[in-house]
Amino acid sequence: MNDEEEFLSGRNEFNFESKLIRNDNKNIYNRLCSIVDDATFVMEVADIMPDLALIANERCGSWYIDRTKRKAYSAYFKSTDGHMHIWDFNVRRNNLHLIPILMQHNGCLIVDSTRKGKRIPDALSKTIPIWCCTVNRAVAKYAGRDWDVELHTLPSVVSRSEHAQIEARIDGFVDRLLMSGVDMEQLKAQLVKPLRPIWFTPQSYDALVESPPDFQDASFCPVVCLSASEAVETGYQLRPGYLYVQGSADDEESWAFGLTHLAFWKHRQDILTSSSECEGNVKALVSFLKDGANSHTDDDDEDDGSTKHFAFIKYTPLAIGDAYSGKPPRCWDRFQYVINCCQDEYELNRQHARYLHLPIPDGKKGQAIFGSSIQKAIDFVHDPIMENKKILVYCATGKDHSVGILLSILLQYYTLEFELNTTDKPRGKF
Repeated sequence: MNDEEEFLSGRNEFNFESKLIRNDNKNIYNRLCSIVDDATFVMEVADIMPDLALIANERCGSWYIDRTKRKAYSAYFKSTDGHMHIWDFNVRRNNLHLIPILMQHNGCLIVDSTRKGKRIPDALSKTIPIWCCTVNRAVAKYAGRDWDVELHTLPSVVSRSEHAQIEARIDGFVDRLLMSGVDMEQLKAQLVKPLRPIWFTPQSYDALVESPPDFQDASFCPVVCLSASEAVETGYQLRPGYLYVQGSADDEESWAFGLTHLAFWKHRQDILTSSSECEGNVKALVSFLKDGANSHTDDDDEDDGSTKHFAFIKYTPLAIGDAYSGKPPRCWDRFQYVINCCQDEYELNRQHARYLHLPIPDGKKGQAIFGSSIQKAIDFVHDPIMENKKILVYCATGKDHSVGILLSILLQYYTLEFELNTTDKPRGKF
């Protein structure tokens, strides 16, 4: 092969790969194969540190944990709280529910991922270090504890300049947390060791296997930040049989066709039969789980067919539930009013005058519609709340938009002690 032929061959290969990337970076088969690859790494690391609690950060992290093998908890550390110059500690998502879990397991593994070239997402490299430091300092200030209150960041990711700028804001975050109404007596009792972030990535796997960490006698509680995806310069990489997509679980609304991480891990053998059949397999499964009688079994392997798909808010007639809880006709045997926060709906529910459909898209796409739906829900439940009628608010998982809608209703009609606000607030704009 002469120089010109070699050049043309190289260019053709580059053009082919570029075209493949453009066409296939959201191909569900490539995404799911990439998730399996990354999840294999995550579960191997979890096996190296089996005593630590396994935690998925947001929905993205949940895809990388095979829950058929290991129980996992959930956290909500947003990357935006770690973005340059807008570093923040958000008291509305303070993640303090993790503290007793961390103390029980003497630490945790928090799983997340990032796209295109970065090794570690901002949620792991900055948001979690901010959280650890803020909580440590808040307890030290409140309880007079003499322990580690330093901000710990990864020098290869966070420059010394950025570290200093973040550290300058920590005391302000501490004051905000102390003034937020958090039960500091409870937090003081729960947090017996200061929190400290530690980082691992696929690039550090060999060193981790060679010298596994032992935190048993550590003076701190390790918060191990585990970045699931391998860093690839372009974000994509040809691998045998598929195109590897870094951070493949991100932006699931654009590629998953309604498939959830729980359904995927339960049915992955049927889904990944071949690249050509994968999309059809997923759509058929999603349709079956949505309409079939067995749709309730995929979100909880221990479900016994009882009422675990919804839960009442104590001292109120309000309940929150997942999509199965809103399935007719059973939902009307239990509830007198139903609010559906999913895009999809059961046709039989449309026949009921006491049914409200708020078609809110999943994820970020639903933010605008969610905001405009709050007042509709508040107005809809006014009379039934005053009459103590049972009301169900549900979404696909019972953990997304239904939570926000229900909280808005509670704020409108109830006191902080969950007593009905008999003064009946004006039903103006929420």
